[in-house]
Amino acid sequence: MTRPTYGSLFSGVGGMDLGFDAYMDCVFQVEWDKHASSILRRHWPDVPKWNDVRDVDGSTLPPCDVLTFGSPCQDLSVAGKRAGIDGDRSSMFFEAIRIMKEMRDATTSRPTGPFPRVAVWENVPGALSSNRGQDFGVVLDELAQLGSVAIEWRVLDAQHFGVPQRRRRVFVVAIFDPATAERCPDPLLPVAEGRARDFASGRKKGQDATGCPANSPDDGRGYRMLGFGHYADDDTASALKQRDYKSATDLAVVPYIATTYAVRRLTPLECERLMGWPDDHTRWTDDGREQADTHRYKQCGNGVATPVARWIAGHIKDIL
Repeated sequence: MTRPTYGSLFSGVGGMDLGFDAYMDCVFQVEWDKHASSILRRHWPDVPKWNDVRDVDGSTLPPCDVLTFGSPCQDLSVAGKRAGIDGDRSSMFFEAIRIMKEMRDATTSRPTGPFPRVAVWENVPGALSSNRGQDFGVVLDELAQLGSVAIEWRVLDAQHFGVPQRRRRVFVVAIFDPATAERCPDPLLPVAEGRARDFASGRKKGQDATGCPANSPDDGRGYRMLGFGHYADDDTASALKQRDYKSATDLAVVPYIATTYAVRRLTPLECERLMGWPDDHTRWTDDGREQADTHRYKQCGNGVATPVARWIAGHIKDIL
């Protein structure tokens, strides 16, 4: 049986892609940062790549069942100046919309087209409250005007998917193909209701559901963190951020003798594990050189927690 395909915009170092690879084949990646692109070339050497999304013509991209994109979030984050979705960085969302329109226009005549059939947008939870919620309304409206027949969103926290990091992100799933939408359960992404640190969620029509992926602060290799930025009683680190590569203010509290604790900065390897990535995923460039730690910290802070992406991809795979 042929596996579904996906394409990746704003790929970073492939945190989202690692998750979707479990169920689908990648047909293209788009990433402008030269250091991140080098990591992509190392791990996905046979996948066609483009650079700046502003220069991409969607009609020339390979057709794909699913398009994933985590457009820059700085203008939407509560930690930033919140210029909103029209800010210089977060406005890249509209480039993704343009690319999808061009892809769909170019594949309308295909028997199984147009493509993509599903789009997945990832961003910070601040996207929900930016400009008093109006910016998130723009996101939904743009996807609807593009032809989406079903839209669902969830705020998911990485700590509930097997990695010891509090990392809340909003994921929007837009389904464009009516037949695919007919196969879509309500909800598509089932998460538990009424838990501590409850999930924000929504759907064009439908309600929240029960059932939640297992929560384990252990990554399966005996790796546990006791804190990040501050002491965490529940063995869960706080969210990695892009700024972490600029200073040593975010520290790990780790045991080294029984009940004695030392404070030090997280290593890039530990940051990769907090993201659910393979060990040394960001260490080596495509030409075999060892990458500077500053780039590795930045890439982890900007990345997507792979176990969350894998869980989403598994649910989407079931309806394609």
